[in-house]
Amino acid sequence: MKVALKAPPWAQKLISDLTDMDRDPRPVTPGEVVEYELPDDAYFEYGFIDTDGKVRPDPANERRAKSVWYGEVSYLTGPDYEPDELAQPPEELARGDVDRLRIESALMAGQTRRVTVYTPAGVGKDTPTPLAIVQDGVAMMRIGSLHLLLEALIERGDVVPARLAFIEPIDRMSEYAFDESYLRFVEEELEDELGGRYDLTARRVWIGASLGALASAQLALRRAEREPELASGDAVLALSGAFLGTPDSFDAYRSTKSWLLERIRDGSTPLPATWHLHVGTLEWLHDVNRLVHEALAARRNVNATYSESAAGHNWPNWQNALPDAMRRVLG
Repeated sequence: MKVALKAPPWAQKLISDLTDMDRDPRPVTPGEVVEYELPDDAYFEYGFIDTDGKVRPDPANERRAKSVWYGEVSYLTGPDYEPDELAQPPEELARGDVDRLRIESALMAGQTRRVTVYTPAGVGKDTPTPLAIVQDGVAMMRIGSLHLLLEALIERGDVVPARLAFIEPIDRMSEYAFDESYLRFVEEELEDELGGRYDLTARRVWIGASLGALASAQLALRRAEREPELASGDAVLALSGAFLGTPDSFDAYRSTKSWLLERIRDGSTPLPATWHLHVGTLEWLHDVNRLVHEALAARRNVNATYSESAAGHNWPNWQNALPDAMRRVLG
């Protein structure tokens, strides 16, 4: 589809999925028309930056989205765009048990870490169940509705029940970027706490989006190296994984290196058996995610699946991707 965006009188810059939003904004003059050619099944977010540096939606477009990073923005969809039927599951599916934990972490300098554990309806605390460890916990619950989606998929017989441990970061930009203290908190203190409260099987499912996907991949690989037999049945669900950068030189936006890609290409690195990667074709992380999938697919005894959509780095993209992704790692 062809898109023509006219800059309002107050606009200084245009941001969109094609400019990595505000990371590479396009300067515009009032009244200027910017044209794009997008796929017919695209979901496309954009906005304009005014003279005060504030992101504002397009006054000529009534379709608005709430971005967790930019506030209110505009969006367009192509004629073939269809959201997944479970992208926004109904609230009445919240039939399970919710435990809100506060864990004082010696490894994280005495910080109190918030973790919400969701146990699906019909699963008792003494029922042996896989554990899914979810980064960006509040967003994954409130926006991703992952617990509601899990109930819907269980009801349909698409997935097996699992407990969801939603971890809320304090400083995700540092904690998810190869922070040894945070990784050890999850591996040691969180695992000890949850193992003492619930009957858990050995299987772990590591779930995250963007930097949360990077943290999930780190934890998954560390467990595979530390406990290869226990971790052999683990799975990784990565949405728009921020797989650019290395521990020594971390830049999730402009780096030309990828720690994860290098580790997977090293055939001696143990890996979890199951991976599902999803990424938007309109975001800067598309190429590295595709390369990571290709490297995973080349490894023996690894079941790696991959999906992409004509969308950017945003929650509507991930909401649409989550139903199939959960089937891939828990089906």
